[in-house]
Amino acid sequence: MSQWNPLHDLVTLQDRMNRLFEDATQRRASEADQNDQLERADWYPAADVYENDGAFMVAVDLPGIDRAKLDISIDGDNRLTIRGERTARDSTQHRGECPSGKFLRTFSVPASVDQGVIRANYKDGVLEVQLPKRPERKPQRVEIKVS
Repeated sequence: MSQWNPLHDLVTLQDRMNRLFEDATQRRASEADQNDQLERADWYPAADVYENDGAFMVAVDLPGIDRAKLDISIDGDNRLTIRGERTARDSTQHRGECPSGKFLRTFSVPASVDQGVIRANYKDGVLEVQLPKRPERKPQRVEIKVS
């Protein structure tokens, strides 16, 4: 039998509340940007976005998700959308902390991303989407010809 740790439960509750407010803010911004019907999701996985000199990286925590149930797309408005589904287990549940159902995350993709070479890797429950930047165009000198 494990000992109850109220501090752990409070930290977990705080994390969930932070995600709830973040998700509500993200949905409100999405509704303002979209005139079409908003896609519904049952939960929103945690994600980190990184940048280095050559690329942006989006890392999404998706433990227990079947790779075949993941869908990654970029629309005409430069939005990266990651969607999928986590199915509930076929057994009696005594405690449920892991969300199940459809999930959705949407990210704005900068214009500097080369969309033709985007790659994704799913390993150890983390989906990593690499968004390489286009090479910077260096200024060129134009020669003036005498006619």
